[in-house]
Amino acid sequence: MRHREEPAHARMLELAVAVLECPDVEHPWPLVQEELARTFHSSAVAMSESSWAGRQGQVITWLPAMGERNYLTGLVTRQVRAGVPFTRYYATGSDTTPLTAAQISGARAWANSESYSLARQTLGPHMLAIPLPAPAGATRGFVVHHRARDFTEAECAYALRIQPLLAGIDRHQRHLRRWRAAQQTTDPGTSTADETVTALRLTPREVTVLHLLGRALTANAIARRLGISPSTVHKHVHNLYLKLGTTDRLATVLRAQRLGLLPVRRHLG
Repeated sequence: MRHREEPAHARMLELAVAVLECPDVEHPWPLVQEELARTFHSSAVAMSESSWAGRQGQVITWLPAMGERNYLTGLVTRQVRAGVPFTRYYATGSDTTPLTAAQISGARAWANSESYSLARQTLGPHMLAIPLPAPAGATRGFVVHHRARDFTEAECAYALRIQPLLAGIDRHQRHLRRWRAAQQTTDPGTSTADETVTALRLTPREVTVLHLLGRALTANAIARRLGISPSTVHKHVHNLYLKLGTTDRLATVLRAQRLGLLPVRRHLG
């Protein structure tokens, strides 16, 4: 896979940058699934979120032949939630390394399992998981499928390489959703905040940094939340100063509140 790893990594990096900087990319996961399917030549890519204890969750798949998302139910959903070893392994342990089902269960045990037989009838029995950050007792992430062969060491290594990019997109999306939820709470049913963001030419990444500034987080704390360096945070904060016409954090938060970009809080520090 090495001969195609660099172009593939460049495409994934370009996609990550687009999600962070381009206002038009609001729903990145289908694009990510499509890119994973292309790179791994997979039969399907599932994005799953499930609880080990409650056996609850959802599975969304990308099927290359159909070119669209499919919400799976019944047989396949039960298979991904409980039968496949990823849920238990990642939800009850601390390891987040991308692994195949055969690596977790053992090649022979997996090939002889009922889940393997079920997977042969659905998305493909050879699976590689790429976990995303998840609460204790739960698991989230991607499961890439092959029908005819298991994943190579090079493919597993590439999954490990792009995992931080996927986690970065995930953290960004979660903070952006929280910001949008806060706007709906303070001004439900309006698009004022989005219109202001567009008028000020704020990027989605700058909006997430502004959201965390409004919660009085330091640059180091914001860096940890978003998985970026403090210097990158300072760059985004500087851009916010320029676009909002301010010179410090407090003035930036106050102006953002007046513009309806942040909820008004009683305590800023």
